[in-house]
Amino acid sequence: MEILYIGPTGSGKTTRLLEKYKEICEKTGQTEHCLVLLKNAPSVSDWRLKVNLKSMGPLNVFTYFGFIQKEITKYWTLIEEKLDDDIKTLEPTFMTVETSHYLMSQMVDEVRIQEGAFASINATSQQIAVQLIDNLNHAAMNGLSFKEVQNRLLRWAAGDVEKAAVYQQAVRVMKRFRKQCLISRCLDYSLIIDLYNQYLLSDDNYSKDLTSRFRYLIVDNLEKTIPRAQDLILKIMQKAEESYLSFNPEGGYTGFFGSNPKLAEKTFFPMCEKVHLKESYTASKESRELAKSIVEKVFHGKPMPQNNFIKGEIHTDLRGDMLFEVGKKVLDLIEKGVQPAKIALIAPLVDKVLEFTLSRYFEERGYSLANLTRTKRLLDEPFAQALITLTFLVNPDWKIKLNFTSLVQTLTLILKLDPIRSALLAEEIFKNQMDLPDLDEIGLRPRLGFDNSDKYELFREWVKEKQTEELEMEHFFQIVFGELLAPLSPDEKDILACRQIINSMTKFKRVMKRFSNMDEKQLSQSFIEMVLKGTLAAEVLFKPPASDEQIILATPYTFLFSPYIDNVQYLFWLDVASENWFRSTTKELTNPYILSRDWEEEDEWTDEVDQTLRKEQLINYVQSLLSKCTDGLYLANSYLNSHGWEQEGELLEWLQSDYPEVMQND
Repeated sequence: MEILYIGPTGSGKTTRLLEKYKEICEKTGQTEHCLVLLKNAPSVSDWRLKVNLKSMGPLNVFTYFGFIQKEITKYWTLIEEKLDDDIKTLEPTFMTVETSHYLMSQMVDEVRIQEGAFASINATSQQIAVQLIDNLNHAAMNGLSFKEVQNRLLRWAAGDVEKAAVYQQAVRVMKRFRKQCLISRCLDYSLIIDLYNQYLLSDDNYSKDLTSRFRYLIVDNLEKTIPRAQDLILKIMQKAEESYLSFNPEGGYTGFFGSNPKLAEKTFFPMCEKVHLKESYTASKESRELAKSIVEKVFHGKPMPQNNFIKGEIHTDLRGDMLFEVGKKVLDLIEKGVQPAKIALIAPLVDKVLEFTLSRYFEERGYSLANLTRTKRLLDEPFAQALITLTFLVNPDWKIKLNFTSLVQTLTLILKLDPIRSALLAEEIFKNQMDLPDLDEIGLRPRLGFDNSDKYELFREWVKEKQTEELEMEHFFQIVFGELLAPLSPDEKDILACRQIINSMTKFKRVMKRFSNMDEKQLSQSFIEMVLKGTLAAEVLFKPPASDEQIILATPYTFLFSPYIDNVQYLFWLDVASENWFRSTTKELTNPYILSRDWEEEDEWTDEVDQTLRKEQLINYVQSLLSKCTDGLYLANSYLNSHGWEQEGELLEWLQSDYPEVMQND
């Protein structure tokens, strides 16, 4: 039995799957024979929390990546036997994203210096490294060989000799990175996928074991699965007693992450009994009708009928005036009883001007923004920053530049000084080549005060003591936390930030010791360099601000991907005439579309193809956004953007065609 639930966001697909899961487990009296594959880690956690059965064994609830990583660990000896080398290890080491980016950037740096590679690319080594890692990931997710990747990139060059040369350089670096990963048995995301599919899923004995373990299969959000995940799903389905899947026909906005809804539809729809769920519990009927009308207008040229779901339009000449008017309308809704958290401001690009203007406007009136687009570096967390800053003070000989503000903030935190005294002290430390000076020698004791000077002297003694000890970095971090930071009564966020720094250092060292011949000091310095580049992000630790008193600010992507927002009452689409609504996901060295499984050899990348894909992505965004809104949509635009340039994007044109009263740039 294969059942496929088809419906938009909020139609109850996940609820149906969860009910089927409980039925299966109660019927069989077991949980271990049912495999559940979900889209992300928060969904896995949420599913596990909602399972409450009388009899429970192991819960096999995973993301695709989490499942295959577990399988590789369990069956590593089988993979090891098939690798074409004499290297043997008891288990592989799994790389973090940060470490893989760091190692790739080191390789990019090397070929740039030694070979003059990537000379025509206007990007940092870190940015190039991210694109090369993306290429490896897309190749793995679609089952492409290096030769196929190279051929597709060269076709993308379309005869441009300079581009073709750069793509060949990119493939050489990617091959080198992959070779080093295999030799060191350090597995990044792409290698985990390749090893699983090449050596496990294709193995007859493993496949028999796999299908015997899982007699039942549940897959949510099939449209968000990558082709290699679809291969696994298909293999288990062919032997399973019962399979239940869900598919959102409007959820195709994750294509740049490797998902392939069209392939999923082609593969699984003919196999399954289809159950259509048309009603959405997170959107109103008017919202769904508007979404349908926009699709019909854009792709079929049908006139868009009047829809009362569009509650109002804001149009000004200047962007600042537009944002001010948006703020006024939001406050008007709040005064009428709408919770701030049920209002979402969606912009194609949340720049500093937009964030600052709206933040100040709402703060002056007693409200605040929950900006879902802000990527908070781990280094921005005060306690995590203190760990890194103290590392510099204990190792003043390191040739890494410390940020003055970081030192001021750390002194303020640890010594409980006011910012002015901390800045005075920080200036003297910098003058003294990062060596903590004697207060009497520099005449600073009177300005710090008696109590503050005593605290500083104790701190100075502590630093000098640690300078004489040879401590591994993670052990040093633990001592810093235990002796200096823990007495400051850190909250949960502070503790988690310090824990992530320590865990990241441990994982980094584990990989680097296999990848290189660095000694302890070099490893520590490399880790600090990686952190200072902002590689470690803190958002993995914390939920975005969740308060009924905070208005949501997001891009379409961050709004839709947030696991903490079911729906809102009102949406405001800002800058609706901006071309940023049509931003491409392609970059200088990576293009997820030409590396997809269904990209045919004869296909060519043209401006027309690019524009069509951008349009499809935007329509998917529009449909999904409207599927999470119940009461109304407001449209806001300014004739000029923040740079003084006229805005004439297609989204506004679609609205203007059949709504002449909506917005006219007179």
